[in-house]
Amino acid sequence: MGFVCPRTTAVSIRKLAAATGLSVATVSKALRHDPKVRPATREVVLHAALKIGYSPNPFVGQMMASMRRRNTSSFRGNVALIWKDSFPGIAADIRRTHVIKGVMERAEELGYQIDEFELAANKPESLRRILQARGIRGVLIFMPSFSGAKIRFRMNLDSFSCVSLGWGVWSPELDSVRADYFQMFRLAIHHTRHRFQGRIAAIWDIRTDNAAHNIGRASFVINHPAGPAIASNLFLSWNDLSETAFAKVVKKYDVHCLLLGSSVEPPDWLEHYVPMMNWVWCRDPGKVRHFGQIDPQNSLTGRLGFNLLAAKIQMNEYGVPSQCYNVMVPPRWINGI
Repeated sequence: MGFVCPRTTAVSIRKLAAATGLSVATVSKALRHDPKVRPATREVVLHAALKIGYSPNPFVGQMMASMRRRNTSSFRGNVALIWKDSFPGIAADIRRTHVIKGVMERAEELGYQIDEFELAANKPESLRRILQARGIRGVLIFMPSFSGAKIRFRMNLDSFSCVSLGWGVWSPELDSVRADYFQMFRLAIHHTRHRFQGRIAAIWDIRTDNAAHNIGRASFVINHPAGPAIASNLFLSWNDLSETAFAKVVKKYDVHCLLLGSSVEPPDWLEHYVPMMNWVWCRDPGKVRHFGQIDPQNSLTGRLGFNLLAAKIQMNEYGVPSQCYNVMVPPRWINGI
């Protein structure tokens, strides 16, 4: 008699529910990372799944997501968007909102379902199991550079196509889509140098520039018409700027124009030294008077990032790449009011 391979029986979600003492509905929601399920309950489910060998079929997860979308003809798969809320205010930050809006719009156009995860709420290994349980093949990692943090993303990425958005992720090195800070400063100085004869200063969040490898400062110094020696004294740190120090710089260098970083919330005294109509913003300033605006096109960052991820999924490119590609999103100039 020949060798007969023993028959293996897949562990069903009903057996997993029985093992945890929870309902099938609760277990299903826990595996989908439903926010209505308490974290402690979710950990119980994931631990039990690992212990008894529960392994959901990713194609079933994709089919169910497709049915929920009521669009079975265009559904292509599940993708995760993982972001980090490292200090109060980031979750409501307009830049983050625009990036994620671009991601969501492009995902819908291409027929993908997006699941969002906040990094601090999940341990790396638990998060990896959740992604696999949902049949997720692609991962977008958004660690905003304006958090000032140098992020090491510690989850095993071998089974996922991966793209990083922004400058925040320092390790591992992934294919990325980033705002072009060098071109932002070059464009701003191009539009202001003749009007203000080079009497231009910048107020910037140094944490943001540090996360972007100091590209903003380098561009300001290189492109400034007054030359590097003077320009290095006109790139001012918002993080420790005082009125006394700013007044000295304005008087010494006869500053007539200000470039303001997106994180800067100008104090009332700033306009006493440089009129608001001479300001250039690296964000939408609203209806206040200003000379111009540098739009970093954050929504385009999200769209291009998803395009790159979708291409990697289609080509079955998984894990950390041996050679990385950086897509730099071009800024645009908008005249002020």
